Order: sequence, then structure tokens, then C-alpha cells
Amino acid sequence: MKKRNSLRLRRALSAFSVLLVLFSQSAPAYANVVATSGSSEAVLENTTETTTSESEEQVTPPTPVIVDKTKLEQQLTLLKEVMANAQQYRPSTYPAAKINQLYQWGSELVVATESDQQTVDECTNEIEIVRNALELKADKTNLQALLTKAASFKESDYTPASFKSLKTQIDLATQISKNEDATNEQVAAVQIDLQKAIDGLEKVVTPKPDPKPKPQPKPDPVPTPKPKPNQSTTNKPNKPSASTNNDKPKTDSTQAKTPKPANQGPSQKENATSLDKDLVVDSLTDSNLNGFELPLLSSFKDKKQAALIAAALKTLNKPFEKNGKAPEAFNNLSLPNYLYHEIFGITLGKTYDEMIKASQQTTLEKAQPGDLLFWQNDKKINKVALYLGQGKYMLATDENHEALKEQRQLKEEAKEDADKEKNNENKQTELPGVQIFTLQGYEVNDAGVVKINDDADKADEKTTSSLSEKYGVSENPNVVISMPTDLNLTEKGQETLDSYAATIDFKVNPITQRFIESIADDARELGLKYDVFASVMIAQAILESGSGASGLSRAPYYNLFGIKGSHAGSSVAMKTMEDNGNGELYQITANFRSYPSYKESLKDYVELIRGGIAGNDSFYKAAWRSEAGNYLQATDHLMGKYATDTQYSNKLNSIIAAYHLTQFDEPKTPEGTQTGVVIQSRQNIPTYYRNKMIFPDYDGKNYNTSGSYPVGQCTWYVYNRITQLGGRVDNFMGNGGEWGQKGAKLGYKTTSTPKVGYAVSFHPGIAGSSTTYGHVAFVEAVGPDGILVSEGNVISPTTISYRIIPNSIARSSNVTYIAPR
Repeated sequence: MKKRNSLRLRRALSAFSVLLVLFSQSAPAYANVVATSGSSEAVLENTTETTTSESEEQVTPPTPVIVDKTKLEQQLTLLKEVMANAQQYRPSTYPAAKINQLYQWGSELVVATESDQQTVDECTNEIEIVRNALELKADKTNLQALLTKAASFKESDYTPASFKSLKTQIDLATQISKNEDATNEQVAAVQIDLQKAIDGLEKVVTPKPDPKPKPQPKPDPVPTPKPKPNQSTTNKPNKPSASTNNDKPKTDSTQAKTPKPANQGPSQKENATSLDKDLVVDSLTDSNLNGFELPLLSSFKDKKQAALIAAALKTLNKPFEKNGKAPEAFNNLSLPNYLYHEIFGITLGKTYDEMIKASQQTTLEKAQPGDLLFWQNDKKINKVALYLGQGKYMLATDENHEALKEQRQLKEEAKEDADKEKNNENKQTELPGVQIFTLQGYEVNDAGVVKINDDADKADEKTTSSLSEKYGVSENPNVVISMPTDLNLTEKGQETLDSYAATIDFKVNPITQRFIESIADDARELGLKYDVFASVMIAQAILESGSGASGLSRAPYYNLFGIKGSHAGSSVAMKTMEDNGNGELYQITANFRSYPSYKESLKDYVELIRGGIAGNDSFYKAAWRSEAGNYLQATDHLMGKYATDTQYSNKLNSIIAAYHLTQFDEPKTPEGTQTGVVIQSRQNIPTYYRNKMIFPDYDGKNYNTSGSYPVGQCTWYVYNRITQLGGRVDNFMGNGGEWGQKGAKLGYKTTSTPKVGYAVSFHPGIAGSSTTYGHVAFVEAVGPDGILVSEGNVISPTTISYRIIPNSIARSSNVTYIAPR
């Protein structure tokens, strides 16, 4: 008890001591203690409030982050299918280890609860990249079938050279067939090459003597009509009817089942189609497009340009009349005014001076479709044309009518008497006023950059040869005006654009390109010989056969055009879709013609187009080259006759534009022509130079009545050529190599610049000329790499031939050009 009281006493004394110390401090110190204490309480109070506030905020649970794995799951499903069919893909495109890793990674991410969106997306993208890079193994079914066929030929039956070529292609095809990593392009290429080798086999012919001569058969007293050679058993397609399409060649349906072969017929060499000789034409009809090819609509920078060009082509060949009323006839000024008013509703100007102010000036190299080209004479504008593109322009003129009359007369004189009635009709035909011409020296490099090599002698424009004036030889324009940019299509303009003839944007692919290469030479040869457009033939083959990929067009049937019936007893049964005339399709099984090669299919197509259908030999006449005028008119005629598809001509025109098939409407450039090889036929002149030729052929007449030049000499020919065309040179110009020197002394204009219509004198020994007398020729055309000359006494004294003289000679000091008077 005492101890407890003592403890209490000690505690009380201690507290009292503390109080004494506090009260012994001054008042300010006390105040500070009090203030500090209060401040501390305030801080504590604020801290408490803050902590309480933060605590209240942390009570709300955070929003969970949602990771979208839908696309990843889809990609994993697709990747799983890929892995299950790994053997179907080309080994070089199937990275097995990476695919397995991606599948494992993706599967882990799908089930993981803590995966983030970025990682999921990264995995998804990598799977998609790998899948897109996969390539299926090439289908080698047809190649293997063709190899089986190739192996069936006996070496002893064919010439060593042709069979050696076949063996080489068999080896290459076998390698590709065994290569699991071969591409579709490689398979298609080697298949085409193997087929070419098969088609090129030449049989060894061993003549057997006839021990007993056969007596000559007695003539049949009653002549019977001679059937066309190798006529098919079904004759020709029937005439079109409203309810069926049996009148036209049928294409292999994509729904057709695997065909069962019927009669296969003999080999190509034993059964080559012999076309009717009456279908052969004696001259080539040039297209009135003069090398212009209608571009794809997608290729224009501005669709308004396409509308203007389409409208311009509709005026092609309209007559020239000084006071002509458009659109029946045009003069030079009215043509561009009419076109711009029809399409854009504006008038460019009543005079050339007004028209040239319609827009800004540009250069000839930068000219675009729809721009206006102007020519000056004595610094005054006197001519205008519409630029079409591709170095071509449209001009209403009668300047070359005299030349056209002469050309027409020469053709008429070459015709046989049986054609006189037709010739009389031609004489009454109006000469074309609206025509397409080519810029001189127009070139485009691989990068698409235009360059104009103008060969005109600008320093001497006033002394232009009378030949140039007579035949409408135009120098390049002096001024180019851009098509105005602030134009709007009229209702007519929109209609023209909507009906543009090449709107389908076909993309060039190597398989189609290889297919074209496999048939182009045969199509060109047949087209030129039998008066059809090779460009249209090839485009139809591409469209009807799927570039040679359809079942009907592949070996061993080779039916490129889907023509029904049988060919020399050979046919194949296939299922195909028919149109009942109301747009409703139904399936039937039909027999289609089977051919031994692509060329036989092409020949049969020519027979159809030129020979017509049963009861109407002229059914396709409007599509012939000599009748259509150009390929656009030919395709337009085929629509509704060859095929009922309302887009048929559009498809053909678009294919022709995409692959530039009009090049096959021209004769193939003979090898070596660029180095001066002699060309005997005008048709064999390279297309570029032949398109630039504006004079008619030499008429064969001797105008050198004085006899100053020996008949058949080069000087005799050039004198006659110039005189025929309305020019004049002296009777005594000396030897061919002296014409330049003699001409200058006699006051003729001489120059080192090549010019159309001039004589060109080769110094002795130049370009294969005599080292004593030299040579003289006539300049027919000037190109970027040389000049085209016609000349006499190269092949024989009175045979006229052509050569391309390269610039290394044509623009050297070893030649002199003489302008006729």
C-alpha cells in the first residue's frame, strides 16, 4: 500500500516539474508552441481528409482490359487447314518449322489470360503473311498427258532434226514434271514448247514406185460441184435464231465435266486443214486507224479525254468539204469545233487565231490526248488537228487526195476483169477527209518518255518539195495547245463515255502472254493471207479458251473457239450451258470439234469467218479486214452474230488494248532489215516505216522519153519515180554517185538531212554501191534509226526493191540528198 502511494506521488511531482518548465518560457515562445501545435493539428486534419478521399476513390474497382482474339482464332483455324494439307504446297513456299512455331504461339495466346492486344495482333499478322506467301503446287495433269503422247512417237517415222527437237523438249518437260517446286508459269511454258515440238514433227516420206501405172479415169460427163477441202461433218453453224445459240461457235463451259474423248483422228501432218484458195487475198488492206490502238479506259489521266477520242473516231473517214455541214462532212476548222461542242458544249473559235487562245501552250513531247496541234505558214496559223495519243493525230484534209486517187487507180488496174463491177462501185466512193496521221520522229522509251526526232529542215520550210504538197506530207506542228481543264461533259459526252469500247481493265499476266506467243505467228500469217484481223482472232482465242486453260482447248482437243460439230471425223463430247433466248441457262451435252493442233483450230476459225454459215457465205463479211476498215468495227460486227454477249466486243477490244495485239495485224519484220537487207515486197517492210510511206507504188511506166538514162539503171528508176509523183529532175545528172554534185551545180537544193521525196546519192562504194559509179535511190520514209529507200537495179534491172539505210550512213557525209523541182 505504501509502495503504491509512493509511486503515485512520484508521478505527480514529475508532471508538476514539466509544468514549471513550460511556464518559465516567455509568452512568444508559448505562442509559438501553441501555433505550431495548431498548425500540426491542421496538417494532420488535412492529411486525414486527403487519405480519406483517396481511400474513397480506390474503393471503385478498375475497368478490365479486353483483348480481341477473334482474328487470331480465325487465322489459327486456317493455319491448321494448311498444316493438314502441307503436301499440296510448293516446298519453297512452305516454311514448316516457322508454321509450327506460329501455331504453337497463337494457341498459347488464345488460352492465356494475361495476353495483350499488341502481342495478339503481331501473331495474327505473322500467320497471315505466311499464309499469303503459300503457293499451291502446279497442276501437271495436262503436261503429263502431253508427255505420254510425246513418248508415243517413233523416232524412225520422223526427220532427225524434228525428232531431236522433240526429245529435247521431252527432257525439259520431264524435269519440270518431276520438280515439286515448279510454278504454274514454268509448267505452262514447257507445255507450250513441248506442243510446238510435237507440231513441228516432220514425217520421213519414202516414195514407193508404182509397178503398174494406173489408167487415167474417164472424165465425168456431168460435172459436179467440188466440195471444200476437209469440210467438217457438221458443215457450218446454223443461222442464228431467237431461241437457240446453235448458230455460233460455243465455248467450253466452266461447269463442263472432264470430257470423254471420242474419235481423235490422225496426226496434224496427215490431216492438215486445206483452206479454200479462193479465200486468199492478193493485197493487204491497211487499217484506217493507221496504227492507232484504242487504249483501255483506265489508262487515261482524265476520263473526259476518253470521251473526246471516242467521239473523234466516229468521224473517221467522213468526207472533206470546205463548206461541209458536220457531222456529215468537215473542213479543217470545223472538225475540232464539232467534237469539243458535242462533248463539252463549247466552241473553240471561229478562226485559227481564236482557237489557239483556247488554253495554255505546251510542247509536242508533252502532248496529251485531246490537245490541239497547229501548223504555221509564213507565221500564220493555217491548219489544226486533234491529238489522239501514241504519236497519232486526226486531221480533216484533202491535201493527199491526189495520192489517194492514184493509189486507188493502181489497185483497180491490178484487179481482174471479174471484179470490174465492184471497182466501179469503189470509184464512186468518196475519198476520206477525216484521217489519222503520224507525227514525224515519234518515239517512246521503256520508261514511257516521249521523244520527237523531227527530221524537218527548218531552215528551208519555204522550199518544200512539190511532192510533199501533192501528197500531204506534213511537217510536225509548230504549236501545241493543251485541252482546257475546266470542262464538263454534256449529256452527249456522258453517253459517249458510257459507251466507250474498251472499259474492262484486263491485267497482263505471264500465262496469257505465253499463250499469245504460242499462236501469234500462225494467226498473223493466216490473217494477212485470208483477210481477217489477227488481233481479233487472238483476242477471241484468249476469251473463248481462257488463254488455253479450258478443258476443251487443252491437249488433245485444241479447240480454241468452242466450235461445235466434228473436224475431219474428230470430236469430243462435253457438257455445256445453253441460253434459251431469255437469259436462262440450261445444260446439255454436245459434240465439239477436236483438232490435232492450235494451228488447225485457227484455220477452222478463218474458214468460218471467211466462209460464213450454211446458206449464207457472207454472214461474217462485215468483220473481214477489207470490209471493216479497222479492228474496232470488226469486233462490233461479231457481237450478236458470233456471240450474244452484249459485252463481247468490249471484252475483245480490252484484251487487244491490254496486250497490244494490233501488232500482229502487220507483217512481221524480216530479220536483218535494220542493217540494210534488201526487201522485195512492200508488205515485208517493217510496220513503222510502212506506216510512214505516203506515196503510191511505182507504176512501172518509162517517163524518160529522151533515153538519157539506160533502162533498168538506178538513175533511170529515180528519174521515173520522181516524174511519176509530179516532181522533176534533169535528164543529165550523171551517174548515181554524181547526182549530189551535179544537182548543186544545176541549182537544185542539196542537203545532208534526209527528207521524204528526195533523191539520195551514195558516193562510190557506200552502202554496197559500185566503187566507180556510186548509186542513187528515192527516199520513201524517214525513221529514228535510218531511212527507207526504194531503188532499181539491185535485184535486177527492172525489179524495184526497198532497203532501210541506217543513220550511220544516212546521216553521214557519204550521201547527199537532192530536192526535186
